[in-house]
Amino acid sequence: MKNRTASIAALTLLLLALILGGGCGQSAQEGDGGGGDDPLRGLSLEQKVGQLFLFGFEGTAVTPEIEQWFNEVHPGGVILFAKNITDAAQLERLTRDLQDLAAADTGLPLFIAVDQEGGEIVRIGWLGDDVAESQMSSPEQAYQAGLARAQGLRGLGVNLNLAPVLDIGVEGDFLTRYGRTFPGTPQEVGDLGKGEISGQHDGGVLSSAKHFPGYGGITYDPENDRLASMPAVPEIAQFQVAAAADPEFVMTANVIYTELDPEYPFTLSPAGIAFLEQSVDGDYLVVSDDLASKVLKEAYTLAGTVVQAARAGVDVLLISGHDSGDTQAAFAAVMQAVARGELSEGEIDERVERILRVKERISAAN
Repeated sequence: MKNRTASIAALTLLLLALILGGGCGQSAQEGDGGGGDDPLRGLSLEQKVGQLFLFGFEGTAVTPEIEQWFNEVHPGGVILFAKNITDAAQLERLTRDLQDLAAADTGLPLFIAVDQEGGEIVRIGWLGDDVAESQMSSPEQAYQAGLARAQGLRGLGVNLNLAPVLDIGVEGDFLTRYGRTFPGTPQEVGDLGKGEISGQHDGGVLSSAKHFPGYGGITYDPENDRLASMPAVPEIAQFQVAAAADPEFVMTANVIYTELDPEYPFTLSPAGIAFLEQSVDGDYLVVSDDLASKVLKEAYTLAGTVVQAARAGVDVLLISGHDSGDTQAAFAAVMQAVARGELSEGEIDERVERILRVKERISAAN
């Protein structure tokens, strides 16, 4: 079973490194994470709630509006899309400025994530990441692809790649149409994923295996067309194999698997998150797929979706930020849930401690 026990000593080392200059290069403001022996003591409730989010945003540079946004929602991480990226010099400047904002706000490093899967699904086109997962033929090839990709991402200031995709694809589904799935048996898929994760680790970038337990067989767009529902949980052995490479994150699928939970999509289901933690060994963070998708907002509302995912046990809540105001609304929804007693500050603290353990790896890689 997944180890949910935080290491206070490790967190203290992280914060000492940041205070002594090993983090992002700035001292934190009053109310930051410099909490002595207790790594959470210096964080306000608002700052702790912000650590639970991976937010998308508009723009290609830090502006006064972005600075104000940081002060409002205190993001623990951001996700970059093609709209945020123009060239290498711009991206390096953007990631550096974002880390400076995070350092000034909380004294903690920021997760900076992309979906760089290879082939057609890339956010940074000039890295030469042309080989899709469907074209991978050996774990060594997957390792070398992951290593080269991570070296390129790290040089640009990106520290988290939301890859590899481990879903078992079905010919004609929305994943295989873009070459997003590895070929072969579940064991072979797991070995390929393990190779890619190992390469990304050796290149200094965090990894997320996705999308547990799988979107395979869905022929329509489950984010924009309609809510996906399947009768049975798909094959998961490939996630168990790849977990041996110690991915820092496992991303969940926003699909209702009726045999497990006929009411809620996996990401929103306590039974679903418990199934993941019982099935896949490791000390990873559970990260959602986009909670601000059109179909989820229509079915459950944004506030309902975010709070239900947090209550189900998701550690990191991904909000794409494609629609104006979504990030602020999602942050406010969690704050209100704490005020109503639907989430306790103790639960928030436990998740932030786990998040900080992973953030220690960012400092170690720099």
